[in-house]
Amino acid sequence: MEEQTTQGIDLSVFLHNFRRTLQHFFWVPIVLGLLLGGVSWLRAARSYAPVYQSSAVFSVSAGFSSSTDILSHSTYLDSNAAAQLSATFPYVLQSDRMQLLLQQELGDQRAPVSLSASSVADAALFTLTATGSDPQAVYDTLLAAIEVYPAAATTILGDTQIQVIDQPVEPSAAPINANTALQTGIRRGVVGLVLGLVLVALLSLTRRTVHSAEDLHRLISLSCLSSIPAVRRGKRTRREAPSLLLTHAGTGSDFSEAMRNLSLKLQRITSKHGAKVVLITSTVPGEGKTTVASNLALALAAEGKRVILIDGDLRKQSLKPLFGIGAHSDGLVEVLSGKAKNFRLLPVPDSGLLLLSGDGTVAQPQRLLGSPRMGQILELLRQKLDYILIDTPPAGVLSDAAALAKYADGAIYVVRQDMANSVQIVNSVQSLSGAVPLYGCVLNCTQAGTTRSGYRYGYRYGYQYGYSSHYSHYSHYSSDAGDQR
Repeated sequence: MEEQTTQGIDLSVFLHNFRRTLQHFFWVPIVLGLLLGGVSWLRAARSYAPVYQSSAVFSVSAGFSSSTDILSHSTYLDSNAAAQLSATFPYVLQSDRMQLLLQQELGDQRAPVSLSASSVADAALFTLTATGSDPQAVYDTLLAAIEVYPAAATTILGDTQIQVIDQPVEPSAAPINANTALQTGIRRGVVGLVLGLVLVALLSLTRRTVHSAEDLHRLISLSCLSSIPAVRRGKRTRREAPSLLLTHAGTGSDFSEAMRNLSLKLQRITSKHGAKVVLITSTVPGEGKTTVASNLALALAAEGKRVILIDGDLRKQSLKPLFGIGAHSDGLVEVLSGKAKNFRLLPVPDSGLLLLSGDGTVAQPQRLLGSPRMGQILELLRQKLDYILIDTPPAGVLSDAAALAKYADGAIYVVRQDMANSVQIVNSVQSLSGAVPLYGCVLNCTQAGTTRSGYRYGYRYGYQYGYSSHYSHYSHYSSDAGDQR
């Protein structure tokens, strides 16, 4: 098989993969956002301490001795004095004498309060600010500092006087620093959410699934016979017609045209080799293999072909419920086990299609599928019909498809867009390639904008469904196929 080559990132495919990955791992960004936001909020809330502040503006005057006459003494506020006061004032606040005087004024029991000062250039005006976590202690400390400052500054500046210009006021009830724990938590939560989305985006880049016919050809060197678009139906349509069939209203013209295209291509392929028995399988469950097989059979029957669809899943017979048939019938389990010597093929309503599907199941069908009777039944049907389609279990999960492959003339491999892993597809196709010719692939459930080259329909037409009476004389067979040879 051809290895998948490294391709550049296609934006539409990346977005599609990202959406699909996010559907499965949506909890990753949510958990990261809540975890990072919650931890950040808790840490910020625990470390938060309210801060209160009070300040006062005052002027300071100090007496200085003359440098020429030690007996002279004056008080002045020229620019030199103001500059000296500005340089000395913070030192006075931090001096041991100032701290001692504050302690004597306030007593031993007081909350920690810090004092800071700022000055106005070329003037002896100062703003003294007290800051702390207790508003009352802040206010009391500021008043005490104004009271004891002259005594603390006397040894440094000489006789010092303070004139309060703006009286201190008690701090407001609201602290000057807001509690930003919630905002911090929200910001960190958004960061966690973004990180989670980045992780999902990186994870989506690791998805190795099929998005286009080109992907299929690069992966397994098989041509794409048809791209089947995804069909979205309303609740009322699904209620009236649970199965997606060409015979039901509301199926969609694009879907019908895609199945018509597949039918015409299969007819061209089989006409070259005289093939009649076609196996239809997939890699994993849920890829729409049974829907494709059923609608392909309906499309062939609408072309006037004599067609039978065989339910090859002996573990779970699903074709009768798909077509809304509830009558009791015998399927491969009954026929191959010898319980039904004579069996009647089921006519599908509103079509010329015949169905071989029963009610019995078996847990280990390999022995029945490998029995000579299976080949005899198919040989009998070859003589009477134009096409024999066998819907099998997924080849990537069970060996039933490989067991039936030896009886088929060819196989159609159904791949649902962006579902099965590329490695699974390769391994499954390899298990079939030695047993039966592979006619090609069907890319099922394609989404608009994710197939790169896209799928375009160049014609419009309608189906005419009606039960063809010329099938009636083929609807009764004997299970003793050897006698019919």
